[in-house]
Amino acid sequence: MQVVALPGRSSETEPWLRSLLVAAGWPDSDLVRYRHWNSDTEASVSFEASRLAEQAPQLVVAKSLGTIIAANAFCRHGFRPAAAVLVGTPFRAIAAEDFRFLQQFARGVETLFIQQAEDPGGWAAELHAALELTRGQVVAVPGSDHLYADRSALVAALRPWAAQQLGL
Repeated sequence: MQVVALPGRSSETEPWLRSLLVAAGWPDSDLVRYRHWNSDTEASVSFEASRLAEQAPQLVVAKSLGTIIAANAFCRHGFRPAAAVLVGTPFRAIAAEDFRFLQQFARGVETLFIQQAEDPGGWAAELHAALELTRGQVVAVPGSDHLYADRSALVAALRPWAAQQLGL
């Protein structure tokens, strides 16, 4: 199964995401490394989204900034994952256009949003209400720090969903 993994803004999220992928049973995922991690450039959603143009993985797993990159890639660059797991979507901090892209992504891709109950980037209940989901779901996990350190809670949320959606 082809899995594309999109970490958060900081390079410290790379090992976190890799450990989540291993725990979920997807150790051979294609983990994207961002240009700004190794340069003096600012993080660029547009640039990173363009790197995903025309890809169609079975699954995309993204954290924080990666969730916004996935939505932009879907709306602007023909990125077409069959399914998605989006962890820690920072919807309070994004522009209106990026939020519309996130809504379009959720309408076009079977998506599991995993959000801390009191994430500083937006609470799980707020995300559910704001997205107006017609497909997919939002699962709340305990927390209020945007770190998502309880890997077992994440795996407990995503494994049954992946089994149902992807037959894994």
